[in-house]
Amino acid sequence: VLLWSALIVAASAIDVNPQRLRRLERLELERAEADQREQARRERERQAQREQREREEAEQRRQQEEAERRRQEELARERAAEEAERQRTAEERAREEALLQEQQRLAREQAVRDAQASELAGEQLLVAEYVTIIRRVISQNWVIPPGARNGMTAIVRLQVVPTGEVVGTYIVESSGNSSFDRSVIQAVERAERFPELQDLDTGVFERNFRNFELVFRPEDLLR
Repeated sequence: VLLWSALIVAASAIDVNPQRLRRLERLELERAEADQREQARRERERQAQREQREREEAEQRRQQEEAERRRQEELARERAAEEAERQRTAEERAREEALLQEQQRLAREQAVRDAQASELAGEQLLVAEYVTIIRRVISQNWVIPPGARNGMTAIVRLQVVPTGEVVGTYIVESSGNSSFDRSVIQAVERAERFPELQDLDTGVFERNFRNFELVFRPEDLLR
């Protein structure tokens, strides 16, 4: 701009032709406007770049915050799941132990009563112990269906060979609920075999375990 002004001044001093002077002034104005437009363009470009950087930085912060939020949520879920699993395992162990103790207590009490009333007290005690073992094995394989309720009773007859293998399972008294009856049969089938019976005297086995019955109630497993 200064250069153009100097040229105009010089031209004015040399040539005072009004038309030439107006042309030089117009050129100076156009050059000044062009400079202003260029400056404005550069400023817009710088502003756009600043805004783009700010948007990128904001997006990066948002992504980092979102990633951290998800990480914290995942950690919280994992901790909650671990705690729930620990609690479930502890409760399950407690239930199993309580069930086992109750079954053993009932078996001992029943065995004592039988021993007092029968000449076969020793055999009955032995039978009760083996029944407890068998019931425990079956109970561990028993999945009570959702429709089962306290008060239901199913009696199942087992046919067993001296090796302890179950060769026959029959419902002799239905609970009135087919799903419950089926769950009892499936529990015995999953147990498959009671190898402890191999240790019994042949006579004891034949009298008590060749064919025998067990009673199943939902409350027996839930106690």
